[in-house]
Amino acid sequence: MRQGGFRVISSQATLDTVLDPKGKSRVRFGSGKERPFGWTQNPKFNAVITYQFDPNSQDYLRDEIRALKKFVKEGGGLIIIGEDLDRYENMEFPINMLAKEFKATFTDKITSAPLTDSGGELTSSIEIPDEGMFPSLSVDDSWKVIIHGADKSPIMAIRDYGKGRIAVISDVGILKWGDVEKANGAFLHGLLYWLCENQTPVGGSRNLPSEAWGGGAIYPDQEIDIGGITVFYAKNQKKNLLEAVKQDMPEIKEKIEAWIPSAQTKDRMYLILSSGDGGGWAVNIYEPKEVGIISLEQEGIMSIFAHELAHTMWGPPNDKGEIAGRLPDLFSEAHAGWFQGKVEEMRTGEREGHEPNRFFAMDEDGKSLDITKIEVKDKIKGWTKLWWIFQKLDERYGTVWYPRWIWVKNMRWADEPDRDLSWDDVVEDMSIAVGEDLFPFFCEIGTTLEKNRFPEAEFSGKMINLPIAPLTISKTGKARLEEIGDYKEAINIGNDKQ
Repeated sequence: MRQGGFRVISSQATLDTVLDPKGKSRVRFGSGKERPFGWTQNPKFNAVITYQFDPNSQDYLRDEIRALKKFVKEGGGLIIIGEDLDRYENMEFPINMLAKEFKATFTDKITSAPLTDSGGELTSSIEIPDEGMFPSLSVDDSWKVIIHGADKSPIMAIRDYGKGRIAVISDVGILKWGDVEKANGAFLHGLLYWLCENQTPVGGSRNLPSEAWGGGAIYPDQEIDIGGITVFYAKNQKKNLLEAVKQDMPEIKEKIEAWIPSAQTKDRMYLILSSGDGGGWAVNIYEPKEVGIISLEQEGIMSIFAHELAHTMWGPPNDKGEIAGRLPDLFSEAHAGWFQGKVEEMRTGEREGHEPNRFFAMDEDGKSLDITKIEVKDKIKGWTKLWWIFQKLDERYGTVWYPRWIWVKNMRWADEPDRDLSWDDVVEDMSIAVGEDLFPFFCEIGTTLEKNRFPEAEFSGKMINLPIAPLTISKTGKARLEEIGDYKEAINIGNDKQ
């Protein structure tokens, strides 16, 4: 839409909040390291696009529906987009509460090609497929159907409503037909121009809220304090999810902070509890830190929170209070997934998608997958192998090895904080941290390194002898969840087993 010349603001707040001409929206201010949250006067809008893909999603509140009806009646444009309801066994979409106010319904009826395009210039740019099955709509005579299936079932329709206009699209997949950037981009631009044809552009300042490194741009307007975290949520958030946040999140935060102690920031953390399903995000590039969660399940929220919180935990800093040495890209998601898996097992007894032994389904002999040569399409394989390596080290050295490794890294490269670490650098740091030479093990599991032995090292002005670590290629056990101990002290292997 921006490529088509439109100014676009994404929003996580309820629609009535954002459409209130006298109201204010929560945004982040600034463009440097410090970007505090604050409130700004609601901008005006020419059109609203709302989309929902899961019948378990948060409801459209009556206040939201009233605000949208008023907005359109007074001349605004509205696009309502759904998804294939048939996949959800006749469950009712909350978005139908909205659509039915305008005499349209997302149905579980499926129609097929050939499709008929009767939208004229409005749909001329869409590349319509000549085969396939498509979800359909039910609309009354106030609507003009502009695309329908072989049985005349509507797929896309438009109508006037008061001084405004509305379009309804049965499935977001329709916007992905053909060449998305060209054909469907042009269609969406044309549809917006049609919606706003009778309007004057709202104009105003071009200094509008925008998303950056996270969910933005307008944040939910409600908030609560949970264990030192400020949680933002919208008025339509599900009560059971809010209860889970209140009851369980402080323990998870405390656990992860204990497993991977990190430098404290001067600002508190902010958690954004978003609507819908599908993951999360972490903002740690500027202050205050922000963790976003998008899930409709209680355990999903806890799992994603653990993952995104871990992304903001960089481990023990060096004596300068800094992080030094940049790890290879593979480590960022592996790091977050590692602690996510621990939290999952702590809460449910299983690590599911973060189970380290899944690695053997990807690398049967444990030697074929080279973590130094992982292609982008195979990153999940690389993360899984790293989890298995981390678990092997957990089982021999205890949970303290991980924060100790990060601390060793930060100490060792304190004078070269921007150094891009090689894989040899990484294995050297790990070896110093655990007090044993890990190079033979990494070489045995198929890792390309410049050397195969690291018998001694200097660290903190002392020479350290590093005997070969007796690690073997074998399946691992359950997650270790105990306290880490003092990460600055040399590891006493004691009775820990490989």
